Amino acid sequence: MKLKTKQLTCVVLLCFMCFFNQSFGQSKDYSEWYLRTPDSLDVYNQDIYVREMGTGKDTVVVIHGGFGANHEYMLDAIQGLEDRYHFVLYDQRGSLLSPGPKEKLTFQKNVADLDLLIRQLGTGKVKIMAHSMGTLVAMEYLSQHPEKVSNLVLVGAIPAKSDSMIGVFSKRTEDQLKFLASRPEVKALPIYKRYKELKGNFTSDRERSDFNRMSYAASNIYKIDRYKLMKGGFHYYKEDASVMSETVNWKYDYRKFLNDNAKTTFIFGDHDFLDFNGEVHQELMKNYKNIKFRLIKSAGHNIWIDQPEIFRKELENALKR
Repeated sequence: MKLKTKQLTCVVLLCFMCFFNQSFGQSKDYSEWYLRTPDSLDVYNQDIYVREMGTGKDTVVVIHGGFGANHEYMLDAIQGLEDRYHFVLYDQRGSLLSPGPKEKLTFQKNVADLDLLIRQLGTGKVKIMAHSMGTLVAMEYLSQHPEKVSNLVLVGAIPAKSDSMIGVFSKRTEDQLKFLASRPEVKALPIYKRYKELKGNFTSDRERSDFNRMSYAASNIYKIDRYKLMKGGFHYYKEDASVMSETVNWKYDYRKFLNDNAKTTFIFGDHDFLDFNGEVHQELMKNYKNIKFRLIKSAGHNIWIDQPEIFRKELENALKR
């Protein structure tokens, strides 16, 4: 009886929220819904948050980074192409809008969610655009379902070949992160000078938040004066989801799949903390002629903030191949 009462209370509360809270409504610019998974991550079985937008004919599934980030920061990456494509963004399991218990957060379940989403879309072959750790999900998906992907766009990607996790996130990566965080352009910012002046003891929460955003942006963009455009991080990031990295088989080689089974394009910033100038990526890809690699100058991991016009052009070219 107590269980039934609790369930009824939850239903009544949900109905109340749906009726009165505008955040549950649909925008004229996009629609949102929840994908159910076999293992029920949520008490309402609303497991994976999905947002659809754009009026174009071809479907592009957008996979955010993380693990544990949120899809919303990718909205800026596709801005300006909404009239040419039908974009489908989603929060991966364990992320902000798709929470789940740790024991259900595995890499293969994450990949299976993507397949379930694509099957529900019912559009046949799709184009996939992925960023950062999301590129690992995309590459694994292509290796399992090569018949379902036409174009694959990998932005700020994890390398297509790996022998170990340490090889992917190497000392070189660590050194590049340190360089980005300590460069003169960062130290010249007023908020950084304020931080040094106060020895980190901000009395204003606004200033503290501004400094934290700048610190987060320093690793991810090259033009640090644009740090206020940086979205995500902090409360948009769910650290528990990082447990999925423990279930990745870090000894892999996706290059043949990328070369033979999809029109694959890597888009990389020359100051991406993962691989400055894309040196490792280009060396790995040199014998795979069907894979395109596009390097964008004066750009970091989130290229669309540094070079929005150039990135948009490269993205559209990659999707049109």
